[in-house]
Amino acid sequence: MEKRELIAEKEREILTLKNRLSANTSDIGDYKIIKIYEARLKGEADPYDADEIINQREEIRELINQLQHEIEILENE
Repeated sequence: MEKRELIAEKEREILTLKNRLSANTSDIGDYKIIKIYEARLKGEADPYDADEIINQREEIRELINQLQHEIEILENE
């Protein structure tokens, strides 16, 4: 696979991961974080497992950072 194709593939994966973080339909999307925040502001129980969602979101962010680093290396070759 050519370098440009590798970079494009990694960029597509980053976009997919970012969409997973932000999509309302995602199991770890911003919507769930907002609902947790709203519940806490109202003194209610979390509607979702906040620790699990936060941990999964951190893993996604780490993967995004790794892919961005790999792109940077490819671009500098």
